[in-house]
Amino acid sequence: MPRSDWRDTGLLVLTAAAFGAAPLLIALAVQYFPPLTLGALRAALGLPLLLIVAGLIGKPGWNGMEAVVTALVGGLLVIAVPFVTLAVGLQYIPSGMGGLLYATMPIFTLALAALFLRDEPVTLEQSLRIALGLGGVALIAGPSFVGNSLGQAGVGTLFTLLAPLSYAAGNVWFRRRKPVSPLLLNAAMFGVGAVATWPVALLVDGRVTVEPSGTVIGILIALIVLATVAPAILNYMLVRQVGANRASLVMFVMPGFSVLLGMVFLNERLPFLAFAGLALVILAARGPMPRVARRRVVAS
Repeated sequence: MPRSDWRDTGLLVLTAAAFGAAPLLIALAVQYFPPLTLGALRAALGLPLLLIVAGLIGKPGWNGMEAVVTALVGGLLVIAVPFVTLAVGLQYIPSGMGGLLYATMPIFTLALAALFLRDEPVTLEQSLRIALGLGGVALIAGPSFVGNSLGQAGVGTLFTLLAPLSYAAGNVWFRRRKPVSPLLLNAAMFGVGAVATWPVALLVDGRVTVEPSGTVIGILIALIVLATVAPAILNYMLVRQVGANRASLVMFVMPGFSVLLGMVFLNERLPFLAFAGLALVILAARGPMPRVARRRVVAS
């Protein structure tokens, strides 16, 4: 394999690992911080790091109020909602299951693009792929509801699924907007996410007091740096290096890291149906994707 191919593959795996670490670190962090407060912390503490990186390596492309509106809606759909719903959901389900559920995002993107993008006409093939993918989602999520109805696992699964659904809606939103520099847009959306979540967190959670132990600080730093800011930067580099279509493979490699990390650090074991469902999601999502994928802005 040529050296450039090894480098591209290494970058893809590293990006997937950064995304895959997020469910584990969120599951650990939410033991110390309430979900709304944790979501607000991720957005607020990630913002300055992204601003620094955007200033150093980002390219200009901010088109006034058009970009402001893009960032306002995108910040809610891609940052505020996923950060909070993942934190809520991962209180009740294994972190590896959270990774599998988050990997359903391409299917939701495919379905929402068919519904809301006029230049993405619905074809028979697309309809079949959406149906197959949603069947895979049902297999992943189904065991949480068998004999459990809307118990803790069921509620956790529903909240976790809101994250990829909201993210997919963000993808469709970006497709309808003029392009903006990805890193600069990510930074702006983190700002929107922080402003949107902090007041609600203060209202619901009140003043949160956490003993600043080495464990708590270490988990929070790892979550912000390794599983929040790093994926955005790595994905930016990956898309520039290999293109958006190949970069989309990250979402199918990521669950492997989530499952492995959950098994190693939390002794998790997931049902076979969840892996069968993921296989259906991957099978349905691979192939010609709607053009929303070409302007992906990623945050986990």
